[in-house]
Amino acid sequence: MKKIFLSVAVLTLLATSCTITKKSATTAKMPTNLHSSMIADLDVSDERITYTMNPSMSIRKGGIANVKNAVRQEALSKYGNADVLVNEEFSISSRRGIFWTKIKSITVTGRPAKYINFRSANDSVWSSEAYLKYANKNLIKD
Repeated sequence: MKKIFLSVAVLTLLATSCTITKKSATTAKMPTNLHSSMIADLDVSDERITYTMNPSMSIRKGGIANVKNAVRQEALSKYGNADVLVNEEFSISSRRGIFWTKIKSITVTGRPAKYINFRSANDSVWSSEAYLKYANKNLIKD
């Protein structure tokens, strides 16, 4: 009798302890138009730069994307405080273990570029009547 009571109690606890809750949400589609935006030209340097970095442990903990962002940022700040690196290439030297890969050094090569000539896009083709009719007709659907 004790075994039956004990097994019923255990089965009851197991049945009530596993509860799955599933939540979902929907969003309303709101038609929007481009009201204001800025465009700029990109002044790309003629010479390619090369920068090598030995990442610290704190940078390596963020993963390969964090290491690439760090070397890109340091290269841009060292060579003329540019905004972006165009046509960038990465060369990674690493040591591989059984459960980990340690990045020893990373080299980035590319052309530094700066954004210049900022202006409003309202005067461009994107705000023309023809584009707005096309966008309202084809891009915004319910």
